[in-house]
Amino acid sequence: MIRAWLLAAGLALLAGAYGWGRMDGARLAHAAQAATVAAAQAATIRAAEVASRKEAERLALQAERDALARQLEDEAREDPDATGGL
Repeated sequence: MIRAWLLAAGLALLAGAYGWGRMDGARLAHAAQAATVAAAQAATIRAAEVASRKEAERLALQAERDALARQLEDEAREDPDATGGL
């Protein structure tokens, strides 16, 4: 009878250790995944900031180019020697 109790206690201890290990492993896996996701989000935010800065620079250069083109066209219209091919 004592052997049955010892066997039951051993099985209960084994099941408890397995359950605790499984839960602890799952907790650690979730923590590692959360850290990976946080790092990926930080990298994405940095990349978005760089892309935004580059786009702002591109738009500024485009506006400058358009202003220079308008200035060149205005100067060409005001030139008395420019006949426009007529």
